[in-house]
Amino acid sequence: MSLEIVVLVILAGAFVVMKMVQGDMERKRRLERSERLLRDKAATGGFSEKKKWDDFPEEQESLLIPETTDSLDGSVDSDDD
Repeated sequence: MSLEIVVLVILAGAFVVMKMVQGDMERKRRLERSERLLRDKAATGGFSEKKKWDDFPEEQESLLIPETTDSLDGSVDSDDD
């Protein structure tokens, strides 16, 4: 009876150790994947300013339209009398 308990405790301990190793390997794999994605994004210019402007085309167009003021539309008095 006591031999069975010892074997069960040893098996439970081995299971816990295996789960810890598996979790550590999974964490390393996710970390390597995120680093690889970050390197790929940096290599392809994913952080460039032009890319940010492409996300907001309506703001970019509004900056290119020249502004006009009403005070310059012929309301200036001239001394040509």
